[in-house]
Amino acid sequence: MKLKDIPFPREYGSWGILITSCIIGVFLQQYPSWIDLVSIAGIGMLFMTKASIAAFIRRRTPLAFILTFGYAAAGLFLLAPVLLHMRIENILILSVVPLLTVTVYALSAYLHRERASLVEFFAMATLTLPVLFFSTAAHNAMNAEIAALWFLTFLYFSASIFKVKMLIVKKRFFRIANIVYLFLVFIILSIFIYGDIVPLLAGAAFLPLLDNVYSTFPAHSGKRNLKRIGIFELVKGSAFACILIVAAKTTLKI
Repeated sequence: MKLKDIPFPREYGSWGILITSCIIGVFLQQYPSWIDLVSIAGIGMLFMTKASIAAFIRRRTPLAFILTFGYAAAGLFLLAPVLLHMRIENILILSVVPLLTVTVYALSAYLHRERASLVEFFAMATLTLPVLFFSTAAHNAMNAEIAALWFLTFLYFSASIFKVKMLIVKKRFFRIANIVYLFLVFIILSIFIYGDIVPLLAGAAFLPLLDNVYSTFPAHSGKRNLKRIGIFELVKGSAFACILIVAAKTTLKI
């Protein structure tokens, strides 16, 4: 057996979003600790099941089946220190989205529709869940501010779905979908700010999405190198994370 035969999620963009979400969640806590590093490793192990589930559904290999349970067991073991201190109702709430996403992903892998937009939205919801997880673990209570910060993180990173499709597929539909989605994000962000759910400074975290608007115009959406796009999106995501953390720490006093 070769190393390349071992199921491993090689979507580096997904890894970037997951790690960035973990960083946001950790720094939204009042007192980050070494246990957070163990928890991040646990979340990474759970994410590893993505590739092994797909490999088992497609090829029915015993290795993929064993690795799925192995990754899941290791992930839950590493998350145990945090989970043991969380309220049972919070654990149940935080389990709903991953359970739904894993189910949808398994069905999509079976039907070979992994790149369907709806499936990718479910994936983004799960990849950004660490924002909610770490904040809830620290405060021991879920409130509107924490939920809103997670939802805004989900909205921000989900914008990349339409941008990538727009640059690769090059159909007018995705250009229109990109603009419509960004408009909806602006409306939701405005409602959150106007309703004092999130601070005004949180709006500045969405400024990197101006690049998505810029890329919509045909003159600026020529052939792109996917690796460069990924690196640039990672830089944008890092800027978003830094501004959002500062906004939450200085205004919401989290």
